Amino acid sequence: MFSGNRKLLGKINTLTLVAITIATVALTVLMPTMNGTPLLVPSTVAQEEEEKSGDLTEPEDNAPFGGSNAGTFSIGPDKYGLRVQVDMSDSPTNGTIYVAWLVDNSTGDDIGIGQLVDDELAATQQITNSSLYNLIEVTEESPDAVGTSRNQSAIVAGAEI
Repeated sequence: MFSGNRKLLGKINTLTLVAITIATVALTVLMPTMNGTPLLVPSTVAQEEEEKSGDLTEPEDNAPFGGSNAGTFSIGPDKYGLRVQVDMSDSPTNGTIYVAWLVDNSTGDDIGIGQLVDDELAATQQITNSSLYNLIEVTEESPDAVGTSRNQSAIVAGAEI
């Protein structure tokens, strides 16, 4: 009689441990969303892209690139989107800042990546289709004049991606 109860008790303990494990895993995954914070899901689009890097050059002959070397860039997949790094060789003029942009050369559409701090930028953007952007550009602008679109007359460096 007792050996049957022990087997049953052993099965119940095993099932209890399995249920606790499943509950713990489920709560670990769902906990960030329970506090109103969305659960971040890695971008599958960004994972398909390849790392691209090169020199940023000054504008030349009506193109936003092609002149003297002005810095470097690196663009590649990141766990949460597209990682962009920019490093300018020189500091901006006093009272101005550098701002990095991804640009679709065929349409002129752009997306601001961010302001460079100490002539550098490292940012991750959640972009659904980064293949639309074929240029990276850096503008030099007054901090109060930076808008949602780049100032094409303020381009100081660029490169084809």
